[in-house]
Amino acid sequence: MDNQTDVSVNESKPKSHGCLIAFLITFAAIILHIVAIPVLIEIVDHIPRTKDTQTNGQYVVELQATSSPDWPFGSQDGRIVLKDNNNKKICSVDFSLSNDGKSMCESNWKVDWSEESVIVTIMGEEQKDAVYTLYYNGDVSN
Repeated sequence: MDNQTDVSVNESKPKSHGCLIAFLITFAAIILHIVAIPVLIEIVDHIPRTKDTQTNGQYVVELQATSSPDWPFGSQDGRIVLKDNNNKKICSVDFSLSNDGKSMCESNWKVDWSEESVIVTIMGEEQKDAVYTLYYNGDVSN
């Protein structure tokens, strides 16, 4: 009988690593928040957002914001996209809007249609007007 008692006393229990695992999970979550969230915000911020659309019946031109204004009073990146009435992209041009840190809106552009092109004027509070001509054949000039 004494042998049975000795055997049970000499058995060792496995050590628990619960605290270490909890620490590692917490540490990984913190690192993910520090690294992943700013990267995701940057990616989402550069998804084009259509701010206004105008058409002449045959063609559509869109004013898109491709970023947010730089904080606190910086410029904002944008794009003008010309499409046909089947929503097929013909051409586009990128620009920067200096508008005292305000978000781009329909008041920041003027659209004039002609027989062979659309003339778009970009207007910001802190810049000269920028004129872009987007031709229906896909050419662009400014």
